[in-house]
Amino acid sequence: MKARTPLRTLTTTFFISSALVAVPIVIRFFVEEAITETNSSQELVSSRQIIPVGAITALTGWTFPVTYDTNVEEALTMAINSTMAIPRAVPKKRYRPKVSGYELLCDRFDIYAPSRKILVLPNDGCASIALISLDIDVSSDLSRMYIAPRSNDRVKVVIPALAGKYHKNKPEAVRELLIAPRVQYDGEECLTLNAEVTIADADRARITSSPTIVLTRCQLKSGKSITISSSSIKFLSPSNEMFHSIATSTFGTQNELVLAMQDSVNNSTLTTLPANEFEEVMVMEVKVTSNGVVALVCQWTRQSIAEVPHIACIYSISSAIITKPQPIDPNIAQRLVNKGLNPPWTNLTAAVTLSYLPLASKEKVSFDIPKILDDSVTVARYFASIGNNFVVDWEGSMVYIFFDTVEIVKGYEIPLGLLISIGGVMVACCIYLVATEFTLDARCRESLYMTISRELLGGRDGARPRLHRFHPETLEFEGQRRLVVPTSQPQSPEDVSVYPSQTPAGSQDPLTAL
Repeated sequence: MKARTPLRTLTTTFFISSALVAVPIVIRFFVEEAITETNSSQELVSSRQIIPVGAITALTGWTFPVTYDTNVEEALTMAINSTMAIPRAVPKKRYRPKVSGYELLCDRFDIYAPSRKILVLPNDGCASIALISLDIDVSSDLSRMYIAPRSNDRVKVVIPALAGKYHKNKPEAVRELLIAPRVQYDGEECLTLNAEVTIADADRARITSSPTIVLTRCQLKSGKSITISSSSIKFLSPSNEMFHSIATSTFGTQNELVLAMQDSVNNSTLTTLPANEFEEVMVMEVKVTSNGVVALVCQWTRQSIAEVPHIACIYSISSAIITKPQPIDPNIAQRLVNKGLNPPWTNLTAAVTLSYLPLASKEKVSFDIPKILDDSVTVARYFASIGNNFVVDWEGSMVYIFFDTVEIVKGYEIPLGLLISIGGVMVACCIYLVATEFTLDARCRESLYMTISRELLGGRDGARPRLHRFHPETLEFEGQRRLVVPTSQPQSPEDVSVYPSQTPAGSQDPLTAL
C-alpha cells in the first residue's frame, strides 16, 4: 500500500523554505565590512617638494583641514600619510609616520612680549617664549608700555604704539592681528608664524577666519630640536558694547583671560585712543602654562576714513617642546651624507598647517572651541614624537618620511552568535531533510519527469530517468495520452481519458523517424 502524503509535513516544508529565503536578508543587518592589517613593515618615502628657502618653510602638501569631530592627532597623521603626497603609493597599504618618542630638555619658559627684548612674566625658565606682534611698528616708543602682574602665572600688558605696516598700507581696512611665538633655547631659536592677513568687515561681529594650528619643528645645530604648535582664533567686535557677548559666546563665561579683557574694556583701558590716528592701544592678557603660554590679545583701533573704532582680537595658544637629540634613520642619514650634508645639519624649519572646519548649521557658523584649545598641546607632543623620521632637505627640495606600513585586507566581520546560529540552522535543515525521506511519499520528493517515468513503467522498482517516445502533435508518451490541452472543439471521451488508445494508425513515431 502506497504511503499517504502527510499534509502537515508538506506545509511545514513550504514555510521553512520560505523562511530560509529571508535568512540572507536578515544576515546583512548583522554582518559588517571589516579591515585586517597584515605584513607590517617599514618604508622610507622621499618626496620632491617646492621648498622656498627662508626662515620658515611651509609644506603645503601636508596642509590639512580638521573637521568638527575629527581627532587632531588623526588629522595630522592623515596629513602626513596622505597618499596624494606620497609618490608611487600602494593603494592597499596604510602609511603611518614612525614614532620614536623623545626626551624633554626643558619645560619651563619665561615670557616676553611684544618683542623678544621685554620680559613680562619671569618663570625661572630654562628657555623663553616671545609673543611677537606684527601689528606694532618697530619704531614705536614702548616706554609708555606698562605691565600689571595679576598672579604668579598671569600678567596684563598695555602697549600704546604706532600701527604696523599693514594698517599704514591700507588704513581704511580692518585686519586681523598676527602673533608669532618665538622660542629661544641655549642661544638658538625657533620661530613659527601664520602670516596670512585677512581683511575683515568692520560691521560684522564674529570669528573672522577659520581657527588654525601652525606646527613647526626646528632642527638645531646641536642636534636638539624645538617643536612649536601655535593655535590662533581670531575674532572681531565692532564696538566695546558687543565685546562681552561675542567673547563669552565663543570661549564661555568662565574663561579667565576673557573676563580680564572685559575689565579692560569696561574701564576704558582698551578703548581710549590717542589723537594720532595711526596710534593704537594693544592689551595682552598672558598666562604661562606647563607647556607654553596662552594669550588673549586685543587691539582697539579705528579706520582713518570711516572713523569707526573696532576691537580686533586673537586668542593664541603656544606650546613648545624642546627635546634631546633624537636618532635619525641610517637610510635618511646616508642620503644626506651623500649630498654633502653631515647630520646634525644646519638649522632647518618645517611647518605644517591644520585648519579647522565649522559645524554645518543653518543658524550660524560654530567651532568646537574647547577642543581647539586642547589640541595645541596634543599635536605638539605627537609631532615631537615623530622626530627625525620627518626630515626636510632644503637644498635638495626633498622631504624624507619614515613610515610604518601595513597591507589592508578587506573582509566581513560576523558576530560569533550569528555564526553559531547559522551552523544551527544548517544542522536543523539537514535533520529535517533526512526526516522528509521517511515521512513524504516518493512522488513529493521527486521531479515531474521522474514521477511520469515511474507511472509509465507501472511502478516497477529501480525506475530511473530514461528516453521515452513522445509524439508532439498528439502529446502522447509511449503511445498513451498523458496531457490534455483544452480546445474550442467538443472533446470526445477518448480525448478526456487519461489512458487513451494506442497511437492512431498512420502516425509516425518521432524516434523511428530520425
